[in-house]
Amino acid sequence: MSENFFIPDSLKINGGNPVSGDIKISGAKNSILGLMAASLLTDDEVTLRNVPYITDVLEMGQILRDIGVDVKFNPQKRILKLHAKKIIKNEISHQAANFRASYYLWGSLLARFCRTKEFNELKVCLPGGCSFGGKRPTDFHEELIKTVFGATISVETKDNEKYSYLNFQLPKENSDLCPVYTTFKASHGATFHWLLSVAGSDNCKMMYNASLEPEVSNLTAMLQKMGLGLIGNERTGLIYDGKNRKLLKGVDFEVIPDRLEAATYALLTLSTKGAVELDGINFEHCSPWLGQLERMFSRGIYYSTDLKKLYLDFRKAKPYDGFIMQVTPFPGFETDLQQIWTPVLAQAKTASTISDLIWPGRSAHLEQMAKFGLQSKFFQFDVNSGQQGSVKNLYINIEPSSFHAADAKGTDLRGTMATIMLAATAKGESLIDNPSFALRGYPNLLKNLQDLGVDIVASKEGREIEALPEL
Repeated sequence: MSENFFIPDSLKINGGNPVSGDIKISGAKNSILGLMAASLLTDDEVTLRNVPYITDVLEMGQILRDIGVDVKFNPQKRILKLHAKKIIKNEISHQAANFRASYYLWGSLLARFCRTKEFNELKVCLPGGCSFGGKRPTDFHEELIKTVFGATISVETKDNEKYSYLNFQLPKENSDLCPVYTTFKASHGATFHWLLSVAGSDNCKMMYNASLEPEVSNLTAMLQKMGLGLIGNERTGLIYDGKNRKLLKGVDFEVIPDRLEAATYALLTLSTKGAVELDGINFEHCSPWLGQLERMFSRGIYYSTDLKKLYLDFRKAKPYDGFIMQVTPFPGFETDLQQIWTPVLAQAKTASTISDLIWPGRSAHLEQMAKFGLQSKFFQFDVNSGQQGSVKNLYINIEPSSFHAADAKGTDLRGTMATIMLAATAKGESLIDNPSFALRGYPNLLKNLQDLGVDIVASKEGREIEALPEL
């Protein structure tokens, strides 16, 4: 019997020591939930390998169980089996409010219903996840549902409930819909959602301005292996051939390594001046952050001959200059990592600048990091855009800083992890309240940090997430 997943209320970290050891990189957090949603497009069994042991996987698994999917998970072997033989319920409960990517279930369930006729409508709780300073809209996804399915959408909020629901009603007959879906801003989530939705369409569909992130290719490869007629690619445009008329077939498929987890441990190594080996990374996927490290240091970065391991030795790293980080879609600097870079940039000899047009709300962590001595200022302003009129930009100045121990709290996934990194870097005892955000994206986080020599202890107080049935 698998143990429940424990989420502590706080973490106590006695920092100031270089990390040392090796880490096996897990499956990609930004890939797994889309692959799990794809299991709804078949009534055969789906086996996923290299699955990360994170709270998002457990909560998505519980939602799938609630609607009738047989779910079995072995966290030690990183294997997850899903069998959606029959869907017994057409409502996604308030559990969906715990993480944003629950919207992948909208398109995959509606696509399934187009084939099985199990239901003609779907009721979903609006998704949650990291807010980055305000409510993250779902307009991309609602418009996508209209474009692909011709569904009508209504909103329901009950006075005695704190959750809002969307009701999707499929049309009685196939309507003549626009075949092209596009977004002005390349969106990982919208691209995933489109790929999952088109399996229910009887017509050719095209998507332009798709996300170029490696996780998109991972989902595309899985759907192609399941029999969906997808051609083109993220760079030229994704095209669904419109020939599917039934559920897809089952698949045995592997999740790609998590490039963001790899980056986090690499930057933790630099921040603490340690030496760490990362096993099981994909060097092409890691090119944005790894390329920057190679520009910063002529020594201390080594590759295995089979290009599966990266060894980083920053124990004798020379002082480095700050730089300008313009966040852009992959293969540029990732918005997910601008917070993770912050402790490293603050230790540079000169000031650094971060400019983030993708998620300009990623700033709450700066207030928490200031408690450790981070010297930074940020601004938000409008940038003129030929397509959208204007867009918001986050502009952060980071000055050379000296760190000390402090008490802080978690704010969002990457911001919380960056604060934990800062506590591990600063000499003395720090306390991080509400670390649950980091556990959403970093498998075996406490054990990994302890294995690297970080003196970190979890509080005995906390909450548990129910384990999935054991495989």
